[in-house]
Amino acid sequence: MRDIAAIILAAGQGTRMKSDRAKVLHEIAGVPMIRYIVETALAVVDEVVVVIGHQAEAVRGVLASYSMLRFAVQEEQLGTGHAVVCAIPEIPADVQDVVVLCGDTPLIKSDTIRALIDQHRDRESLLTLITTTLAEPFGYGRIFSDAHGNPIRIVEESDASESEKKIQIVNTGIYCINMTFLKKALAGLDNDNAQGEFYFTDVVKQAYRDGKPAVLFEINDPIQVIGINTNEELAKVGEFVRQAIKRGD
Repeated sequence: MRDIAAIILAAGQGTRMKSDRAKVLHEIAGVPMIRYIVETALAVVDEVVVVIGHQAEAVRGVLASYSMLRFAVQEEQLGTGHAVVCAIPEIPADVQDVVVLCGDTPLIKSDTIRALIDQHRDRESLLTLITTTLAEPFGYGRIFSDAHGNPIRIVEESDASESEKKIQIVNTGIYCINMTFLKKALAGLDNDNAQGEFYFTDVVKQAYRDGKPAVLFEINDPIQVIGINTNEELAKVGEFVRQAIKRGD
């Protein structure tokens, strides 16, 4: 797909991993985590921008064999919204839509991303996001919707009320977004939240305010969207990948 690009967010340190290495450099079945999502993105789109920050040169190093990649440096980690802002100058002018991916969500399948793009374009959406339903949604942003099921906003765990924390439909951090809307939405972000960061998730609120709410693309395979934030999650994903390799998947 030549008129669509992907942005991979890979600038964070990952303090909960309790390691000196950048999170995306941790290995899964002997391969740095970031390579999984890069391979998946390149299987779908031609233009991929990786946002790097913490240990930027080390991340560049493990991706050196992918000569087609573009890199954007997030000098200060001011949030996911700021990370996407850093990537915008690297996006070619003829790109119509952008897929935003997380460097710490390595199991997402290329077929799922293609299906996300297809739905986004079929419905002529400004913004489409992948969601899933979790019995234990701790740590994930919750999808808060109106009476018609239109998403109003995403509430992060640290900002959620007790009632909002009971919502089981969660954001996976994977989006397809119209480029024109994206630039407008990024300009309207603020950091008025518990973390003092510019959340990319706030683009959902802006789409709702514009009268064209985000469209949800729900998947029933939560393993695809596990975000790795701890060593326990790294071990879980590692075991899944090793078993898949044994099966020949």
